[in-house]
Amino acid sequence: MSEKYHTVVIGGGCLGVATAISLSKKLNNNSNNSSVCILEKSVLAGGISSRHSGIIRSANASIQAASFAEQANEMWRNIKDHWGIDLFPETPGAIWIARNDKKEAAKTWRDLEKNLKKNHIDFYQIKSKEIKSLTNDFIRINEEQEIYFHEPNAMLFDPIKVRNAMYNAVEINNIKLKENTRVTGFELQTSDKIKRIKTNHGTIFAENIVNAAGGWSPQIFDSINVKIPVSLQPVYVSNWLVSKRKLPKDFPIIADYINLSYFRSWKDGELHIHQPRDRSPASIARSFAEEPTSMKGADVFFDSSNYTASYAETNKYAEMIRDRFPYANPYVFNGGYLTFFDITPDLKFILGKDKDVSNLYHCLGAGQAFKYAPIFGDILSNLILKRKIKINNFDLQEFSIKRFYKPEMKKFWNLVHGSQNTLRVREQATV
Repeated sequence: MSEKYHTVVIGGGCLGVATAISLSKKLNNNSNNSSVCILEKSVLAGGISSRHSGIIRSANASIQAASFAEQANEMWRNIKDHWGIDLFPETPGAIWIARNDKKEAAKTWRDLEKNLKKNHIDFYQIKSKEIKSLTNDFIRINEEQEIYFHEPNAMLFDPIKVRNAMYNAVEINNIKLKENTRVTGFELQTSDKIKRIKTNHGTIFAENIVNAAGGWSPQIFDSINVKIPVSLQPVYVSNWLVSKRKLPKDFPIIADYINLSYFRSWKDGELHIHQPRDRSPASIARSFAEEPTSMKGADVFFDSSNYTASYAETNKYAEMIRDRFPYANPYVFNGGYLTFFDITPDLKFILGKDKDVSNLYHCLGAGQAFKYAPIFGDILSNLILKRKIKINNFDLQEFSIKRFYKPEMKKFWNLVHGSQNTLRVREQATV
């Protein structure tokens, strides 16, 4: 006999967990029967696209996305009210570093500052004196060639503590968790509605389905001809031991758009570095053209143990430290590994109903899942339950999966299906 649930969430990462928790709290009924189920192909919060950072920030070129992030920030600070568990962040804030070319690039950042201010998001330009105070004079400053912004409300979490909290939240919110459970197919009730989910452990009936499977989404839903434009982009992460006497206790996150890297304190005495997503159209198109995430090959291809960090990669990060933190010397390499960003063609997340399947909803973070998790879970649960979403100027059109079927996307898909050798694009490094 098939199990039956109000909603089945496919994917046990932070977005899947957040959606399941929000739904279960709104449905439940203090009954002993779970109405929400999470299907996770391996273990909860074990996704390879979530092994870095733990950064919560709001600044974003999309003002709607920035508004979501600001509300998520507030939810993270009061997560017990939403998930029923305690989880405490570090609150060092963030310093953003951009090129001061006194032309287009600098104007882009100053326009961003103005737009965020209009939406009551703290992000403002600062001078060298303030940076020295915030960082204990630990970073190199060049006000002739660089401009600096401060985001005081940016936060950090320890990913291990977050993972433990997710397990506890799933349990106390009466959610059925099925680990080691792979989706193998679907049974349709009609051409536009899923009736049952087929897994390696049997069949499950679901009134609603949430796709929170990240880079595995395209292959999971291909059997019912639902096309989901998500791929994975590798990123190298490394940790460096530095003197605790030099690294300030409340060292802020450094979003360095000169070196294209994020720096944060890690485990009380380490400097943690990873690069942001590669925003060049060529790189994005290549990620989709290679299509390595076949159902059989994905876990092999994207297993971090199949990658080793080359000397060149490690040395590149060492050079970044020398450039941005000249007073950090001596510093000692303390390990590195490969992780991955989920990406979409425009690097924006996918949120909301599917364009064809009436009971399918997407919650895909495009490399930004963690910071948005509580607010995305709340939005999805309200959409599923057909409740009013209480967010000012709320509009999901910018993030709907429907945008990838518009005529203007044809140019991108031509890049994907064309020869990589013919791509001639300008590298972009914007917010």
